[in-house]
Order: sequence, then structure tokens, then C-alpha cells
Amino acid sequence: MRTIAIAALALVALTTSTLPVSADVVYSDGISRRDLLVLLSGFGMTVKDTTEKDSDPWLQARTSKGVRFYVNMYECQGSGQSEQHCNLIQFQAQWQNDKSSIKQDDINAYNLKFVFGRAALSRDGKSVVFDYPMNIKDGVTRSNMKRNVDNWLRVLDDVRSTFKVF
Repeated sequence: MRTIAIAALALVALTTSTLPVSADVVYSDGISRRDLLVLLSGFGMTVKDTTEKDSDPWLQARTSKGVRFYVNMYECQGSGQSEQHCNLIQFQAQWQNDKSSIKQDDINAYNLKFVFGRAALSRDGKSVVFDYPMNIKDGVTRSNMKRNVDNWLRVLDDVRSTFKVF
């Protein structure tokens, strides 16, 4: 009886180990503008490659809620929209602070309270910048990129709600 149980377990282990595994896409050498554009578009965003010749790549995006932000890309290797892969990504949004209703103390309190995303006030106090950097130098999976984009969108909503910038 014991031999039959061991044989049955071995058979189950053998058959389950040969089942096809759904592999995630891995961006092992950074991510290209094209791949990032496709990924962001999958969230219902309007995305445009606004890279100027001979500059670090950057994308302009608009969320389904109409919030505009930029994705700056750094430490890039290669050239062209598909071949150039970048290791550092920075999501960034900016708002005017015309009435100077947001103070440096508000910015500091936000940064102390929240782990993800970083707020800053311009020197003249007329604009608020909010960013979310990602280092993907040693590679990142597509699902991890999607989780980070989803997190960016959530913290973007949080900071807009906190500072009442709509």
C-alpha cells in the first residue's frame, strides 16, 4: 500500500512539473519607449512619445481622469523608439500653485506621511512637482511594471486629493 501511495505521488509530481507555465515578460535590459507606451495605453491612457532628438526619452500621458503627467527615462542604451532601453524611469506631474495655498510645511507633512511618491514646491512657490522614480537596472517583469504604474496612479490621486489640485 505504501509503495502505491509513493508511486501515485511521484506520478502527480511528474505530470504537474511538465505542465506549461505562463511566463511573464521580463525587461532584462531596461524598458523601451515603445514597450512603456503600450503598457501605459493598457491603462486607458492617452500616451505620446515627446522625445526630442538627442535628448533623454520622455513620454507625455493623460489618465482616463484627464490628469497629465510625464515619464522621463534615464540611463538609456541604444537608439530609436524600440531599441533604446532605459534603466531609470521617473513618473512626474506638476500643478500650478497660483494662490500659494500649498506651503512648504504641507509638502513636508505629505512626504513624511507617504512612502511612495515625492512632492516638492518650486523655489518661487508657484508650482508643485510630484514624482515617482523607479530603478529597473537589473530587470523588471511586465507585471511588476504594471503594479508600479497602478501604484503611481493611486498615489497621484492621493496627492491631488491631499492638496486639492483637480
